[in-house]
Amino acid sequence: MIEKIKTQVNIQKRPNCLIEVDIKVSKDLIHEAEIAAIKEVKKEISISGFRKGKAPDELIKKNYSDRIKHCSEKKLADLSFIEAHKEHKLPSISAGSKIVFKLKSLNENEAELFYTYETEPEVPKVDPAQFQLKKLKKHPVTEKEVDEAIKQARFFFAKYESVERPILENDYIIIDLDSIKDGKDTRVFSDTRFEVSKTGVSKWMLNLVLGAKHGDVLEGISQPDEDASEEDKKNFEKREVKVTIKTVEEVTLPEPDDEFAKKLGSQTVEEMKKSIKSLLEKQAEDAFEKDKRTLVDEFLLKEYDFDIPPTLLHSEVASRKDSFIQDPRNKLYFEKMSDKEKNNFEKEIEKHAKNAIKIFFISRKIIDDFEIKISNNEIKNEAVDIIYKRSKKIVDPNSIPKETFALALSKLVLLKAQDYILQHCTKS
Repeated sequence: MIEKIKTQVNIQKRPNCLIEVDIKVSKDLIHEAEIAAIKEVKKEISISGFRKGKAPDELIKKNYSDRIKHCSEKKLADLSFIEAHKEHKLPSISAGSKIVFKLKSLNENEAELFYTYETEPEVPKVDPAQFQLKKLKKHPVTEKEVDEAIKQARFFFAKYESVERPILENDYIIIDLDSIKDGKDTRVFSDTRFEVSKTGVSKWMLNLVLGAKHGDVLEGISQPDEDASEEDKKNFEKREVKVTIKTVEEVTLPEPDDEFAKKLGSQTVEEMKKSIKSLLEKQAEDAFEKDKRTLVDEFLLKEYDFDIPPTLLHSEVASRKDSFIQDPRNKLYFEKMSDKEKNNFEKEIEKHAKNAIKIFFISRKIIDDFEIKISNNEIKNEAVDIIYKRSKKIVDPNSIPKETFALALSKLVLLKAQDYILQHCTKS
C-alpha cells in the first residue's frame, strides 16, 4: 500500500548555512495536530462532573477553544516538520541551532508553514594532489643547544642571594608592575622574578631598570621591541607603567658535573648530554611533523572555503573564552586589558575558533569521502592517552567518559585526514 504524501516542500539555501523551508500540509496533518492538542489540554484541566482527562472532546473544544488553537498550531508545526523530513529528507540541523517557525495560513483543508534554521556546512570535496608539500628542513640539534638546555636545568637548583647595589646585566630582580591610566595605578602583576638581560625582559624595561636599586620606584613607557613583527607592533598599545624594585639578586648555579647529572637521572655528564640531546632531537622531530601538519591545515583553509553556522561559531568562541578566563591569572589579565586590547583578543579568539571549526568539518569530509577507517580500539587508546596526559592515571578503556571518547574521536579524525593528505599530496 502506497502511503499518501502529506507535505509539499520548497527549500531555499541562504548564506551562513541558513535554511528557509516552506511546507504545505494536507488536512490529514491538521486533523492529527488538533487531536493531539485536545488530548494534551484534556490532561491539564479539570471539569466539574468528569474525572481529569475524561471530559468529552466536544466539551473541551467548546470551553477551551483558544487554548486548543494555540496548542494545535504548535503540534502542527512539529508534526509538519517531522513529516516533511520523513518524506523529503530536509537538510540536517546544525548542533545548537534553533528551529523558528511561522504559521503563514491555516484552514480546514490545508496549512502553510515557514521554517528557518541553520544547517551543517556544505564542504567541498578535497583533492589531495592539489597540495604541494614543500621541502622542510628538520632542525639539527647543536652542542650549543644541549649546553643551553643544561644551563636551564641548572636553574631548577639555583641559589638566589639578595644584594644591595645597582642592578647589573644578568642580575635577577623581583618586581611589582603597575599600569598608569588617568592618574590611576592598576596592578598588572606582583612579586615576579625576571632576568635582567636582552632575552629576559623587553628592551624598554632593560633600559629602565639597569642601574636602579632595591626599593626604587621607576616610571616609564612600555613599547614593542624593534625586532617584533609588524602585526605585534600594530596591535601593541603603549602604556605608562610603574616598576617597583622589590629585590635585586645574584644567582649561583650548580656546576654541570657528575653530581649534577645524577640529579637529572644520569650517572655522568656525558650520559646527561646524550639524554638531553635525545630529548631535543625528539622535540625537533615533533616540531618537524607539526610544521607539515600546519602546512596541510593552511592549504585546506585557503583552498576550500565555505560558510559555517553562526550559532556554532558563537558557541565555540564563548567556550574558548570561558576556558581562558577560568585560570584566575588569565581572568585578572583580561580584566586589566584596555578596550582596544580586549577587541583584539576577541578577534583572535574568533579567528582561531572559525579555523578550528572549518578544519574539523573538512577533516570529517576527507574521512567520509576516502572511506578512512577509525576503529573503536584506536579511539579507546587515544582516550586513555588523553586521560593519562591530564591526570597521570591509567583508566579502564571500557569506562571512558563520553566527553573524552568524543574528544579522542575528533583528534583522530583530524590526524588521519592530515595523514591522508600528506600520503597522497604532490611532493616538491
